[in-house]
Amino acid sequence: MSARASFIEVDLWLHRGRLEARHERRLPGPLPILYELWYLTTAGRPAFVLEDLLFACQGKAGVLLDLKNGLGEVPQILRGVLASFGQEVDVLASSQNWPLLRQVGLACPQIDLFYSIDTLEQFDLFQSVMRHDSLPAGVSCRYSLLNERVIADFHDAGLAVVAWTVDEGDRACELARWGVDAITTNQVEAIRAALANTP
Repeated sequence: MSARASFIEVDLWLHRGRLEARHERRLPGPLPILYELWYLTTAGRPAFVLEDLLFACQGKAGVLLDLKNGLGEVPQILRGVLASFGQEVDVLASSQNWPLLRQVGLACPQIDLFYSIDTLEQFDLFQSVMRHDSLPAGVSCRYSLLNERVIADFHDAGLAVVAWTVDEGDRACELARWGVDAITTNQVEAIRAALANTP
């Protein structure tokens, strides 16, 4: 937020009825252990949850929620949290779990949905259905799967395109020239500076 990002992209995991904002997975069981492929860490106490995130972002930034789990449960929880905390925050949702995203769209029709695409198989599947699915407002796509023609095809279908994760200025400028609508980055100020010099 100090870098004045338009949106904060945050991974959300359902745990014990609450949506926790964290990147890592949690080990099953009572111990507060989080993990990724290359490390273990302990979960913060108390957990940083969606309510905290929405409160922190009010008047400062929108949020792009990357929903990681919770098919069947998350949509109703999300609807309740947004009713209490989300009125002053622009909220978008993405997920690679497309059935979950569709449930969220039905429970929270005010949220724009972005189907997250990480692999060529997901990309091909989405290409085959995108003109017949009225729910998504766009795609949140691994940048290496994008090119100028693909972005134009998405735009022709009425879809916005978010490229992730782009931390290199030259690549961000190339994507901007191709017409992406937004870029997810860990280097907000550096990417903003690079884009400011892009014709």
